[in-house]
Order: sequence, then structure tokens, then C-alpha cells
Amino acid sequence: MTTPYTSEHVTLNGFKMHFLDWGNAEAPPLLMVHGLTRQAHAFDGTAERLRERYHCLVIDMRGRGESDWTPPETYNYTQYVADVLAFLETRGLKQLHYAGTSMGGHIGMYLAEKQPEMFLSFLINDIGPESAAAGGERIQKHVAGTPAVFDSVDDCVEREMERFHWLRSLPKAQLESVMQWHMRKNDDGTWRYHYDPEIIRGRITGPEQRQAAQQQMWRGFKNLACPILLVRGQETDLLEMSCVDAMQAAQPGMALVHVPGVGHAPSLNEYPAVQAIKKFYE
Repeated sequence: MTTPYTSEHVTLNGFKMHFLDWGNAEAPPLLMVHGLTRQAHAFDGTAERLRERYHCLVIDMRGRGESDWTPPETYNYTQYVADVLAFLETRGLKQLHYAGTSMGGHIGMYLAEKQPEMFLSFLINDIGPESAAAGGERIQKHVAGTPAVFDSVDDCVEREMERFHWLRSLPKAQLESVMQWHMRKNDDGTWRYHYDPEIIRGRITGPEQRQAAQQQMWRGFKNLACPILLVRGQETDLLEMSCVDAMQAAQPGMALVHVPGVGHAPSLNEYPAVQAIKKFYE
């Protein structure tokens, strides 16, 4: 079966980055960047819906998906920002639309702190300049406690449903379609997640570092002079309403949509998110 995108690699900053190009190269570029433990196919539904009007480019950050795994010390925001800038340079892109889920949203805010003029629009999925401590600790424990291997795909799926309980409401075929990109089969028949377990090394945990990072991202967010859409899972434990309110005060024109029954982070395939994104990109 043919796919509506091409799967490509480009070498930059000493590693091979994988990305999906959804075609329509003459259209305005839209870069999509996934969350901590996700990969480029997390945006398949959104890219499919937008590819007629935008040139959708979706990247696998280092250590995820089909991109190379790199030394643990390279899994940090300074390096991620450098990687995104290097990727944009290989494409000759100076201005673009941007969509970021969780970590991808943070990367976008860091970029905006230095180069806000590059953004034509900014979609943020379930993240803000400040992250709730409870959600951060949950993610830390989940990634750190992930088994190296699983005996079967079913074991992987069960673990995902423990972490994201709303996945249980998906039809089995849809869940299997989602999970195919999250897992890799080992030579011995066991299974593992697609990402390098060492990606957790880059999380900012020290209070002083955390405060400095928040200040930098707030500057980036406030620098944005383009349309902004914030998507929030109504049950999220990472993006508190106090932060949302502060974001709204800093950017009064920001559009906001809540996705009922979903925590961190919406897939963007939920009906409220789909409708909000459709309106945002009209």
C-alpha cells in the first residue's frame, strides 16, 4: 500500500535524523515535533488532514523513532534546539508554521526566545513554560522504570494503557495502528519501545535549572507574534490551569481548546482537537 508521505533521513550534527515529508512542497511549511517518548508518526492524523494546504514535515528527534541513538549527554534541550535549526537549514526554511507536543512545545518556546520571527503560527499541545511537578515525576518514573524488553506486543500495549488509561476507549484496530510505531521487534523475538531509554537523562530536575528554563521559555512564549493555539487534555497532570491562565494573560489572542477525558497528551485526533485545528489552520 502506498503512503502519502516519504520516509527520509538527513545527516546533521553528527547523527542521522529521520523525518516524514508529506509532500506539497510549494505550500507553506509546517514543522511538527513530538513529545519525549513519541515519534514522527504521532502526527499522522494531523498531517493527513493538513497536507493539502501545508507542506508537513515531521521529525524524529535524536534517540527516537528511526533517528540515530546518540550519547546520553546529547539528550538535552540545547542539543534539540540545535538539531531543529540544523534541520531547517537543510530544508532552506527561515519561516514556518510550528506544532509541538509536550517536549516539542518546549523546543518551540526555546526557539522563539531567540528567533520569534521564524514562526508564522504556533500550535502547542498540552504543555506550557511551566510544568506541574506531579506530571514530571510521573514521566520520570515511567521512562526510568520501563523494561528493556517485552515478551509480546500485548505486554507493551498493556503498559501503555496503564500509563494512558484513555487508550482503552479506542477500537482495537486503531490502538494497534498507533502502537505499531511505538514498538520494535528484537532479533530474539522480544519487543522494545522505539526510543533510547537514556533520553530521560536530559530532563531538567534541579530547582535552579528548572527556574532558569521556565524563565527562558516564558520569554520565548511572550515573544511570539503569530497566531497561537493551545490544546489541553482536560485530565492532564502536566499543564495546570494556573499556567494556562498566565499564558492567556501573556497572549490574549491565544486560542484554547480542552479535550475531555484525556490526560497528557492529546493525540490531536480527538474531535474537539480536530475541529480546533481545522479552524486554526483555515
